[in-house]
Amino acid sequence: MQNFKMNSTIISIIFATLLASIVSSTLYIYLPKYGVSRDIEPPFKFHDSYKIGNLFIKDKKIEKKRVVKPKKVEKVYDLKKWQLQAVYISPSESFIQIQDKKDNEIISLLEEYKGYKLVDVKPEEAIFERAGKSYSLKLDEVKNGKKAPTSSVPPPPPTPTAEIENSVDPETNEISSASVKRKDIEFYMKNVSQIWRNIKIKPHRENSALTGFKVTWVKGGSVFEHLGLKRGDIISSIDGSPIKSFKQVQRYYKNIKKIKNLNLTVLRNGEEKEIDYEIQ
Repeated sequence: MQNFKMNSTIISIIFATLLASIVSSTLYIYLPKYGVSRDIEPPFKFHDSYKIGNLFIKDKKIEKKRVVKPKKVEKVYDLKKWQLQAVYISPSESFIQIQDKKDNEIISLLEEYKGYKLVDVKPEEAIFERAGKSYSLKLDEVKNGKKAPTSSVPPPPPTPTAEIENSVDPETNEISSASVKRKDIEFYMKNVSQIWRNIKIKPHRENSALTGFKVTWVKGGSVFEHLGLKRGDIISSIDGSPIKSFKQVQRYYKNIKKIKNLNLTVLRNGEEKEIDYEIQ
């Protein structure tokens, strides 16, 4: 845009010079030859020092350059009181799972927990705010902003053989109920990475509204296969209540130690299936 303005100015000057030359030549033909100077002074001398942009601007004030001060880098404090176990990020919902002493908690984006507000969720980090200060909580595998070498990360604990007894519906040949030991549930709550090594799920939505969770993969022979879940299943209800929010699921997660019975409604191949669970 600046080059366009400069080119327009130069063209205007050349046009003005040409017009002046034509007028002067006409006057020279019709006016007497005596008493008239043939030396025509050009509008300006090209060798003079002029700023073309200021030729036709009167009393233009020269603006002072603004000094841009560098932004103050906000100090981020390390939040060591909790352990970040898992991170979930999606365009519509983001949440994290932390271990606070012996308790496992799920915290949604912008939710406040014990005076700390979760303001940002990154692939390997969660940012909290409290009293105008920022606090960072990173996954165990991440140290000083870089992934730790594989050799320095302790291997995950071996997955125990879960003691699961299930019943099969003779008509469909599918699992309709199962019983699971509480110690097995406690193991997976403390070792969240073992869950994602055996099953993968994602939110299922209809018209942008959460309607459940879709199972995208189940490891063969895993505890989740013995619990009756299959790839493509959409878990739509818990204890008869349709899933509509993450907080609804969080309530079951937080109270899992007190729950003795649980019922899941699963949409499989267009049909609803119910699976009953007993926690011993």
